[in-house]
Amino acid sequence: MKHSIIMAFMGGQKDRFCTYFPNATPAEKIQAIGGIDGIDGVEIVYPFEIEDVVETGRLLKENGLGVAAVNANIKAGPQQQAGSSSVDDQAIRDDAVRIISEAMDIAAELGADKVTTCPLTDGYDYVLTADYVQSWENMVDSFRRAASHRDDINLYLEFKDQETRVNCFLNNTAKTICMIRDIGLPNVGVTLDIGHSLMAHESPAEGIALCHSSKVPYYIHTNDNNGRWDWDLIAGTYSLWRFLEVFVYLKKLGYDGWLTSDMSPIRLDRVSAFDQNLKFTQKAIELVDSLDIDELFNMMHQGQTLEILDLLRNKILR
Repeated sequence: MKHSIIMAFMGGQKDRFCTYFPNATPAEKIQAIGGIDGIDGVEIVYPFEIEDVVETGRLLKENGLGVAAVNANIKAGPQQQAGSSSVDDQAIRDDAVRIISEAMDIAAELGADKVTTCPLTDGYDYVLTADYVQSWENMVDSFRRAASHRDDINLYLEFKDQETRVNCFLNNTAKTICMIRDIGLPNVGVTLDIGHSLMAHESPAEGIALCHSSKVPYYIHTNDNNGRWDWDLIAGTYSLWRFLEVFVYLKKLGYDGWLTSDMSPIRLDRVSAFDQNLKFTQKAIELVDSLDIDELFNMMHQGQTLEILDLLRNKILR
C-alpha cells in the first residue's frame, strides 16, 4: 500500500469560527508534503490546485511524489451551494459533469488512475423540501455522464452523512453502492473515508467488505473522529479497534491501493501531525501483520469470541 496526503490541508483552513494557517500555493504545498518521510503521493484538488498541468507534474516529480487521485471539487462554487449533481438546473449539473470530466483528463496526464468527488451540497436541510426520486435520478445521470467521459480513469464517489447539508443524499456505504449499481458502469467506485463511515454509525471494515462483495472498487481515506462529527483526527487515536479492523480486512481482501490522509491538522504542526498519521497507520499495519489472518477468520467461523479476545489482547495489548 502507498501513502498520500490531501494537498488542501497544507494550505489555509477554517471552521465556522476560526481561521488556521496562511494560504499556500500549490508549489508550496507539494514541497511541504515532499519533505515528509514515507509519503508517496498526493490527492490534488481540481480546479483550485491545478493551473498548469505540465508544471504541476514537474513539481510532483521534482519532489518524488505520485498522484493517488485528482479530487474534483463540485461543491465550492457559488452556483453549487444548493447542490451540483442532484439539482434540476441542467446547466449546474452540466458544469459538475464538466469539472469531473476535466479532472479525469488531468488525472490521466498526471499518471493517476482515478478521480474522486464528494457531493456534499447535494442533499437537504428541511423535510418536504427535496424530491428524493428526482434528486436520485439526477445524480445517477450526472455521474453516469461524467464516468462515461473515459473508461481508463475510475470515478470514486465519497459519501458523508452531513455537511454542508444537514442530510447528504450519499450518506453511507450501502447507499453509495446502490447508486453505483444504478449508474451501471464498471469504472465507478467508492471513496471510503474512515471518519465518514464512523459518522454513519458503520463499521468501516464492514463497508470495505460490502464493496468487495458487491465487486465495487474502493479507495481509502484515513482519519478518525468520535462518531458525532467529521473531526478528521489523526487516524487510530480515537477509534483504535475499528482502525485495526480496517487493516485486517484490507489484508484479507488483498487491497494494495492508496491510503490517503484526510486528516485536518488544525492547532498542530502540520508536518508533524501528518507524520503521526502515517506512523499510526504504519503501526496498525504492523500489528495486523503480526496476526495469522487465516487463523483469526477460522476462529470467527467457529464462534470463538473469547478466544479471539485472548488473541487480540496477547498480540495487540502486549
